[in-house]
Amino acid sequence: MNFDVAHEALIGLGAAAGHVKKTSCRTVVSLELGCFRAREIVRHQEGQQVHRSTQLASLVPPGARYGFDLIAHVGVESFLRGHSLEDIRRDLASRPNPLKVPLSTLWDLERKFLFYLGHLHQQAAASIRQYLGGQGETTWLLDGTIEPGTPVFLGIEDAASGLLLGGWKVPSEKADDIASCLSEAEKRYGQPAYLLHDLSAAMSGACDQALPDVPHFVCHYHLCRDVGEDLYDRPQSALNQRLRSLKLQARLHDQRKGQTQLLRASTNPQAQFVLSELLNGRPVQAPFSETLGREVLLALHYWILDYHSDGRRRGFPFDPYTLYLHRRVVRASDAVDRLMSSDSLARRAPIALVNFQKLLREYRSDAQIRAAAELYERAFTMFDRLRQALRLTPENMDHLRQLHELPGGEQPEIKTALDRLRQDLRRQSEDECDADRGLAEIVLKHLDKYWTHLMPETPPADGASWKRTTNQLERHWGGMKRVRRRGHGRGKLVRDFLSLPAEYLLIPNLENPVWVELVLGGSLASLPARLAEASREAGSYAAWSKRCRPCLVGQLPRRVLRHDKFIDHLIQACHEHCDTKPTDAA
Repeated sequence: MNFDVAHEALIGLGAAAGHVKKTSCRTVVSLELGCFRAREIVRHQEGQQVHRSTQLASLVPPGARYGFDLIAHVGVESFLRGHSLEDIRRDLASRPNPLKVPLSTLWDLERKFLFYLGHLHQQAAASIRQYLGGQGETTWLLDGTIEPGTPVFLGIEDAASGLLLGGWKVPSEKADDIASCLSEAEKRYGQPAYLLHDLSAAMSGACDQALPDVPHFVCHYHLCRDVGEDLYDRPQSALNQRLRSLKLQARLHDQRKGQTQLLRASTNPQAQFVLSELLNGRPVQAPFSETLGREVLLALHYWILDYHSDGRRRGFPFDPYTLYLHRRVVRASDAVDRLMSSDSLARRAPIALVNFQKLLREYRSDAQIRAAAELYERAFTMFDRLRQALRLTPENMDHLRQLHELPGGEQPEIKTALDRLRQDLRRQSEDECDADRGLAEIVLKHLDKYWTHLMPETPPADGASWKRTTNQLERHWGGMKRVRRRGHGRGKLVRDFLSLPAEYLLIPNLENPVWVELVLGGSLASLPARLAEASREAGSYAAWSKRCRPCLVGQLPRRVLRHDKFIDHLIQACHEHCDTKPTDAA
């Protein structure tokens, strides 16, 4: 297939495109056109620049073999859909026009996708800035995600639209590093009206340093979570420790296992499995027997095991499952006592049910259990007071990463509720006779620390809602991690976080309708063409890839390590440094 600039109407040069300078041939692999031989005729005019085929440049990067449509396909399928490179390779090979692409090449195409995606996003900064300027007051969400021993991936997101404005890979979560990222984002997109971040002192310091005129606030979800963890620290530890000492769960497991085996081995057909009939109100002729007693015992066992259903899987401390377990054990103990109050039933009950009653009574009467549970319940009540004031009660939290918007009309009400709670807590903390004095001090300490960063002084303009949590951004991080785990099957993501560049944080934009409209013209199908346009000013992929090469803390570049006299240079540099005496400051 020939590509001659003289025959392309887009250049507008026609026959005046110049003389042929050279002809180059290469094999090109395209998702749409398949594998073909591209023959490019390069022309030039006297004293003018060289003219290349724009048609070929829109299909494949300069000097490369694999087309933009294939790069976009691999990037979307891998980073957005979570398909492994092996699955992508098999899919390409099974097409009507099969493409055989090595796995190593697919890995390189993944990197190229992120390289061009990052430049595409940068080139769209003017359009994004214009869009944000027309939205009125904007709030930026700041949050970072990290794996043990890896750099921090820091993201900035527009709260209203969910646009990922930028992503950075910084060595650690320090104020100076974060401040430089904020300054860069301000230059691109202008100054926001508000900033919202977690409780990190580094985040707060970076906001004051980079954007001193912009009010910044802390995430209500993070505040509530930290208060709850501090409130539950003592009772949670004490209750767990005593549970392990009593071996309650292990003893219940052993009894449940043995009774299940006995029930399976029962040979009396008239007395088997009648508990369901009784619960459904159907008449049963068989008298209460040991078999029925075992059914009742196992029913109570499994009712206790279902303690997690008392929560909504919102995580600790919003769902204190240890407390839920304790409550179920206490209620089951009370139920057994009521059940065994009937003399006729107690005489026919199996010995296992009697042992179960004794086991639960022993647990309930334990002094340490009662003290820890009583403190836990008081801490639970104190935590609920804060959640009521913040309107983060179970009724307001359907799931862990729920987005929490605060309508402008409700903001004064919450401010009043928080102010009233703060005054009540201060009175409790000053009352030496108050049993909850210590718990009140914990909550008051957090409220006093972040009081000026809890809510804006004035409601949002035009009564607009105000997002008060960074859960939206954290949900993006969680989704991206799940995609990586699904793609390669590893639970740990240390290798991913070391090798992936900062451009990976832009992947959620591919599913954002605002970004797709602003950057891609409304359709993900135009992604290959837009990547081709971005490639014209993207620069060198090799240089970018070298900059993004992972380097562990303390690890020198390989070119230094591979020097023939590396050891001698190392020793000499250390000796010279030690022999040099420090000069006195002027």
